[in-house]
Amino acid sequence: MAASRQLVFALALGVAQGSAGMAHGADLTDISFEELTSLKVSSASRFVQSAREAPSAVEVITREDIRRYGWKTLTEALTALTGIYAVNDRAYDFVGARGFLVPGDYNTRFLLMIDGQRTADNVYEQAMFGSEFLLDLSLVDRIEYVPGPGSAIYGSNAIFGVINVITRRTEELPPLQLATRLFDDNLHEARVTAAKRFKSGASLLISVMQGERDGRNEKYADPGGTLLLHGGEVSPDGIAHDLDRQFRQQLFARYELEALSLTAKYGSRRIKPSSGLYGTLFDDAGISIEDTYFSTVARYQRQLSADLGVDARLEYGEMVYRADYPYDDDSGNRYINHDDTAGAWWSGDARFLYSGLADHKLVAGFEAAVDTTARQRNFDVGVAVNPSLDADSRRHRTGIYALDEWAIAERWRINAGLRHDRFSIGDSATSPRLGVIWLVDEANTLKLLGGRAYRVPNAYERDYANGFSYLANTALEPETMQTIETVWEARPGPLRDYRISLFDYRISNLIAQIETSGGALQFQNQSRISARGLELAWRERWTSGAQLQGSVGFNHARTDDGKRPGFSPAWLAKLRASLPLPGDFWVLSAELQAQPATRYVWHDQGQRLPGRTLVDVALTPARLAPGLDGYLRIRNLFDRRFAYPGSDEAPVPAVPGIRRTVELGVSYSF
Repeated sequence: MAASRQLVFALALGVAQGSAGMAHGADLTDISFEELTSLKVSSASRFVQSAREAPSAVEVITREDIRRYGWKTLTEALTALTGIYAVNDRAYDFVGARGFLVPGDYNTRFLLMIDGQRTADNVYEQAMFGSEFLLDLSLVDRIEYVPGPGSAIYGSNAIFGVINVITRRTEELPPLQLATRLFDDNLHEARVTAAKRFKSGASLLISVMQGERDGRNEKYADPGGTLLLHGGEVSPDGIAHDLDRQFRQQLFARYELEALSLTAKYGSRRIKPSSGLYGTLFDDAGISIEDTYFSTVARYQRQLSADLGVDARLEYGEMVYRADYPYDDDSGNRYINHDDTAGAWWSGDARFLYSGLADHKLVAGFEAAVDTTARQRNFDVGVAVNPSLDADSRRHRTGIYALDEWAIAERWRINAGLRHDRFSIGDSATSPRLGVIWLVDEANTLKLLGGRAYRVPNAYERDYANGFSYLANTALEPETMQTIETVWEARPGPLRDYRISLFDYRISNLIAQIETSGGALQFQNQSRISARGLELAWRERWTSGAQLQGSVGFNHARTDDGKRPGFSPAWLAKLRASLPLPGDFWVLSAELQAQPATRYVWHDQGQRLPGRTLVDVALTPARLAPGLDGYLRIRNLFDRRFAYPGSDEAPVPAVPGIRRTVELGVSYSF
């Protein structure tokens, strides 16, 4: 399978490089302020509507935002939004919202989609936000974030929000674009994108990217003497040498003809993290983690009549997770423990939109998915220190849903949805949603929103077990969350808007991994979590092209015994500014993010992470030579030392964050 994927990647690269003679197309990298203020969203209700009428405090990141601020990962873009924050353990990014984040939970409480297609695999159900994300952000037209419960129309995992990454249309891209990015932390990337529209009306888009990071040294603070080397010795200096290596490849291809489209996505990443995860030997180059994801989607969209439209999809997907973990046995001998997980599935859905009933927009649909492979294996290489593991976790699910947007009066809307899902493991869930929207006047909107979301235990949480250090738990109950939210949105002028959100949510049956009395690890349902909070956001724009926007979020999240869950900062503050420089050749952009000192628990021990304020800056050209574009970005401009909270898989309570990093990107469009 790996060899065939490499062949596909090489062929796609050849096709893209051979497209230099294609005819020029439109380049829409610049979006006017009028367009920005009238952007529509499609993720809140599964049909296109104005953000003002959407049953959520929806936020949109445009491709111009991505370009101006130089974001290279989805995590960087998302953490610019209200109430979202992230941590990193040198292997994965973990994203939280509204005061809830569990380091190491693999983002299972967000539903991540690309062009409306779920991207979660069938074993870990992981949302991939960091360098493991499937797309280069240059292909992204916009990112829609719909906070709050989304299970009423999307099913499992849509607890804290739905994130829909919408790709650019073929006709909006140049015929051929070559791009490279260089980073002073030893990372370098290259990309080729080709787009062609044929006389028949068909269109083809192919983009390939390859990136590689050389090894580097990283110092870890070790207050407890837990950074163990081969032979049981403690690291004398806490330095991991020549690690954090990375190699990744991406392929995105799409063919469109009238109502039919075929899309393929492929991503592969191999890393050697420096953080000694999962209790492995510290400063050992034998650690290796590989993620591979492949998906092909056939989509059919057609307006069957003036009042009825259909949107249907069929997907085949695969995932592979392989990892080598170096350990010492009881005699001081080094050995490798190997994880080998493979998943494959078919999924399909059909959605119908009917607008023939006066004052109503009706959506109804059904979904189904079936696993063909869901195998988790773990074994020692060459020795037999740990019991081997071989679990077959195949399952299937079905879901049916309906939604109605009812204009009960000229300035009143009711958005109501209901969904029911059934799973072959015996679980089922019914998820309601209700939104009352009052269009007070041309400038003000008031929304009252309520809903229920859920997440079923994934195959890893339920079935990963060797009977010794890991225990299965087939009795796990689904997580559920109930939310009530009030949103006030104001737009006193075409270039100015404000938003205030008040939310209250309660999570029941939280799934978390704990250490049992016998020392083994097992996922179990936990006590209830309650939270309430306030979010404020504002944005100012000027006809000169300058922009200023900021947000602040406060939350009070507590477990039943009065403790803060996971890693939960009491507040987050963010500020973004973008200013065209004199001469209109360059745009200077800066973003500031601040959070307070926060207490959390690591291996049942209380920890405190100091507060931090980080500033990033970027310089992008407003106009250079025809076809030439680029950016210069400095992350952590003032080189502040900070750390992320360690998960229970990390050997130390705090993982060092990034130091000052300089990035340079250049692209040329033919």
